[in-house]
Amino acid sequence: MEILDTSVHPKEESVRILLKELEEHPILILTGPQGGGKTTLAIQLLSENVGAYFEGRARSAQPVVLIRKDLVEKMKNELFEKRKLPIFDGDEPVFVDVSLYDQIKLLVENIFDVMELGEPELIRQISLITKKMGVVPEAIELIASDQELVKRRLSRHLDAKRRLSILLEKEKKYGIESNLWSIQGAKVADIVNRDGVADYDEDQISRTIKDFDRIIPTNDLTVPDCIMKMMEISANENKESGFLVLHDNNKETVISDLVVGKSTNSLIGVTLLEIYVGFRQNRSLYRAYKHTKEGKLEVIHSYTPTLQEIEVLANPWIPPSDEPTTIMSSADVAAAERFDITISVIEADGKVESSSKKRKQELEEIIAGISEIEE
Repeated sequence: MEILDTSVHPKEESVRILLKELEEHPILILTGPQGGGKTTLAIQLLSENVGAYFEGRARSAQPVVLIRKDLVEKMKNELFEKRKLPIFDGDEPVFVDVSLYDQIKLLVENIFDVMELGEPELIRQISLITKKMGVVPEAIELIASDQELVKRRLSRHLDAKRRLSILLEKEKKYGIESNLWSIQGAKVADIVNRDGVADYDEDQISRTIKDFDRIIPTNDLTVPDCIMKMMEISANENKESGFLVLHDNNKETVISDLVVGKSTNSLIGVTLLEIYVGFRQNRSLYRAYKHTKEGKLEVIHSYTPTLQEIEVLANPWIPPSDEPTTIMSSADVAAAERFDITISVIEADGKVESSSKKRKQELEEIIAGISEIEE
């Protein structure tokens, strides 16, 4: 796979490089970490020569698939299979023609969004389909330095509506088909007619810093310092807050700011991971996503009572009178498995739960030390 470092090339130069690749290869698949520039550069590449723009919609670094217009027309006329439908015309089953183009669209949705099999499998499956036409897709990984990636993720909401508006304008101008419903920070207002751009609703996760009430820098702060501040926010404001810790070589380092959610039910962990770490889909048993950091990642966040109460009310097997018995939600437990990370939750009074028993004991010792200092 080719690699393009977008942190060492100006945007205009990166566009020129990718345009040349698209001239030579009728299908271009852009992969890479969140913040690498896949969506931004792909929108810049759209012209009268491009027929389709597809992205995965899963929560991770979505691959971008660009197909030249000349190939789109050929693929629409090439039969992939006659697919049997679950309906009958009298006693006879009904079949529908599925073109190679239809199958490519289906692959992007099924492999990345439904089955979560990851970028390598998507590239492999698309290659198998286009091989019938003698076409070899070109996969290019867009990378950048860690500092540049975080910088871009922190600011991507600022021009999100502008970038999405440009995409919709080019779709109409050049007759490009796209499955993009949103980008981090903005969404298509009318996805049926592909018209208008809007902000995310207040209760939706935009995957940008707009999901947070505020950000508190953690320069030179230790894990105990951050926990102390987090407990203060829980006690005084009743808002969720949290930060990320990297465990490597028997050392723990705070690798994010301390972020404060907008309410007690803000699910800040998702956006924390996306902005400060970035995950790519890579299926392995129960784990669907993988980060590139060396070491073990941990999300430490405060208890979210509203979330727990909703979870109890939504479970038909729990008597209505019962209250939450744990401070870790099922979402926390599932995320620990899917992202292969440690998740620890701390209440305002110092109660701790963690997906790691060892880590729970360590945090209880830290909090005991904080209590002694305060006394």
